[in-house]
Amino acid sequence: MTNKEFFLKKIEEEEPIFEKVLKALPGDKLEFKPSEKARTAGRIASQLASQPFFIAAIATSGKPDWGAYGAGNAQASPEAMIVEMKKNFADMQKAVASVSDKEWEEGAATLVYPGGKWETKKYDMAWGFLFDAIHHRGQLTTFLRAMGAKVPAVYGGSADEQPPHP
Repeated sequence: MTNKEFFLKKIEEEEPIFEKVLKALPGDKLEFKPSEKARTAGRIASQLASQPFFIAAIATSGKPDWGAYGAGNAQASPEAMIVEMKKNFADMQKAVASVSDKEWEEGAATLVYPGGKWETKKYDMAWGFLFDAIHHRGQLTTFLRAMGAKVPAVYGGSADEQPPHP
């Protein structure tokens, strides 16, 4: 299995988990944040919905551009963010699949952000963005419990949801 094939397998496995966490987010608690320094639950959820868009840009152009993303409304409902996320996941899968293995492995990617620049290979940046999204998904699950919502099973059971036993 190539690195690209493994990436495609992982995003196929991770998408339903992202959806499950966004479905658990109460629509009336999007402004919740556990401290003043934290981002709101709505901003984190919006990031989870939009992150696949940037991975698609990494795969195709090697240059994710924050200004190119027109959606990402933190005030949207969890349902609207799920629709956005599912579209972005589908587009990301197509974009990654369309890139040759050689381009995935050897193509350059550059991210310019306030105060810095990250230059690496496309596959490295794409994996980094996926891991970042998974990290923020975990962050959002900790917000769920604090806001009184149920935490869904992610990679195993949670105190609120046990996976079915075979």
